[in-house]
Amino acid sequence: MAGDIAGRVDASGEAAPAGFAATVATAAAAAGSKVELVTRIGEDAAGDAIILALARAGIGHVATLRDAGRRTPVLGSPYDEAGPDLDDDATSTTAESPPGPMLDGGDVGLALRYLSDYRVIVVAHAADRDLLDEVVTAAGWSGARLVVVASPGIEVAVPNDAIVIEAEADAEAVAVRVGRYAAAIDRGGEPDTAYAVLTGANAES
Repeated sequence: MAGDIAGRVDASGEAAPAGFAATVATAAAAAGSKVELVTRIGEDAAGDAIILALARAGIGHVATLRDAGRRTPVLGSPYDEAGPDLDDDATSTTAESPPGPMLDGGDVGLALRYLSDYRVIVVAHAADRDLLDEVVTAAGWSGARLVVVASPGIEVAVPNDAIVIEAEADAEAVAVRVGRYAAAIDRGGEPDTAYAVLTGANAES
């Protein structure tokens, strides 16, 4: 799974992974797949908490890069106001906030060369053309099935055998179904058959 993630404050007052990519990864892991999340987060307390939360969800993070130059965004409120376990190393996502760490093509290319034995690559809302090119290349030499999630109305140039799913970045129900879909293919299911998993999600989006 490749995509940018953020944090959110959970019921215990700690940071948990948030965003489309994180939700896909969590759903795929819950469905029994071995999942590695290729993403970039800050070298801060929020990032530390997210790494721990990923591990608890059974999501591998050997390809999760830490960025000392940008803070991990935490949705909703400043991290230092969210609870006793949080500090002021993180920031809320507001109009004034700088963007959080973002993946680029080089990050993804390096990660996918480092990882091995994957059968499905899911990339969510890739804004970087080089990133998408790296994913397409990796799917080609690895034989992995490529699933690309794009915002509605955004055309993406991918091979004909890639699966393209349109979904808004905040469509959590769709992200869950994409994760289950990827897990079904990972188990050896045919993409067309497994696609039935997504039917209800498109209606919910």
